[in-house]
Amino acid sequence: MKRILLTLVTMVFCAMCCVGQELKCTISINTENISGSNKDMYKELEMTLSDLLNNHKWSDAVFQKEEKIECVFSIHLDASSASTGGLQKGAISVTASRPVFNTSYSTPLFSFNDKDLTFTYSPDTRLEIPESDYDPNQNLMAVLTFYVNVILGVEFDSYASLGGASFFEKAENIASMARSSDDEGWKALSKDENRYSLISAYMDANLANLHNVYYEYHRLGLDVMADDVNKGKAKILEQMTYLREMQRSKPYSPVLKIFIETKFDELYNMYRLDDQKTREEVYSVVKAILPTLRDAEKLQKGN
Repeated sequence: MKRILLTLVTMVFCAMCCVGQELKCTISINTENISGSNKDMYKELEMTLSDLLNNHKWSDAVFQKEEKIECVFSIHLDASSASTGGLQKGAISVTASRPVFNTSYSTPLFSFNDKDLTFTYSPDTRLEIPESDYDPNQNLMAVLTFYVNVILGVEFDSYASLGGASFFEKAENIASMARSSDDEGWKALSKDENRYSLISAYMDANLANLHNVYYEYHRLGLDVMADDVNKGKAKILEQMTYLREMQRSKPYSPVLKIFIETKFDELYNMYRLDDQKTREEVYSVVKAILPTLRDAEKLQKGN
């Protein structure tokens, strides 16, 4: 009987391992601006958020341990936040990456700095991942769930053309429900780069080809480079043309800026030793989309 029970437990454990959650997520909360902050309260919040995001099943896909999406949510609270619980204000930066096939390299997928984060939290607050309705008292979870779906959207786009569509739709739905909240990050036309403008850009028909760029850049470019570097680089270079076309259509799009900001170091390392014509081609796209990028010239010069 004990042997049968042990076998059943082992089978259940193996099944759980094979259908693992999608995220390998790190949460950090910076409270250095808050005088007399309750460190235990914020440490507990970090652990609770980490458990909620990492143990939730966000899709029907099966992720092996080595395939998990690495993401980091860094919350920086400002001095007006209540150190004993209550109204919290600050910013949140979000980054995500995914592994490249047959390599030990992880490619950056998404990077965004959200400067308008407002939420309420006390030690006795019960946090829940929103399933349908928006609850102002759960705004932090709405924000995190929004960004998880954006990350999943980009991730699934990178494996299949339009593969992330359902996740972008979920993020759009969250933003739509939260529009009436007091959090400026959800407000339409409040700022050029907030959650509303971000998801609006990802859903913009004029930028529809961006989803295919994510697919061809990653799946047909990076993922084949272990077998054929030149083939992979040629496919990625081809995507520069499409990015330039979208930039002409939407010159101030936040998602094009995000793409270049996230990918610049990768592009630089990939093409810095190529011929001048190739470097100029990549540089011209980078400069058109993100003219203020300080290091762009080093790609042009190849140093």
